[in-house]
Amino acid sequence: MSLTLRNLIVALGLSIAMCAMPLPAAEPAKAASAGPKKGDVPPALLGKDRKGDLVDLAQYRGKVVVVSFWASWCGPCLKELPQLDLLQKHAGDKLLKVIAVNVEDSNDDYRMMMRQMKGFTITMTRDRDGKIAAGYDIRAYPNLWIIGLDGKIAANHRGYGEDSLERIIDDINRVLREQAALAPSAIAG
Repeated sequence: MSLTLRNLIVALGLSIAMCAMPLPAAEPAKAASAGPKKGDVPPALLGKDRKGDLVDLAQYRGKVVVVSFWASWCGPCLKELPQLDLLQKHAGDKLLKVIAVNVEDSNDDYRMMMRQMKGFTITMTRDRDGKIAAGYDIRAYPNLWIIGLDGKIAANHRGYGEDSLERIIDDINRVLREQAALAPSAIAG
């Protein structure tokens, strides 16, 4: 297949109409960013999946991992999640893993969202108390992290808008190309 991920995403009609969505006003102001930066190994634990299994980034080493933090009240997040699911379905699990971390929704809201996303193939986890999000210094939604096959942060997009779609696609493509270039040596090694 000669389709690049960009062509695949464009062909799928990926139009994430995002806008900066700050956390609710009740969130206390923080000093300088304490979250991970590009090149850092991010916090590994991302909560429990729908089956109750702990999701650890270490289990996906050797794949590109896209982690999106979201909440049910974030309209742009709800537009992004189906597109990430399409991306996962079309890219498959060999090179890419998409994990969506729900942050601090009530039990009722979370259960309702899980019913609505029943057929999704992306891994859905839950951060009930916001501690996982705090480890990533999440201050705005949507918040997307691209983690390379080496387990280090390759890119981060915080509170992005529709005008950032091209850059996000470029980042995912870049990291996937790096993965593909290293895959033969990883298989042989």
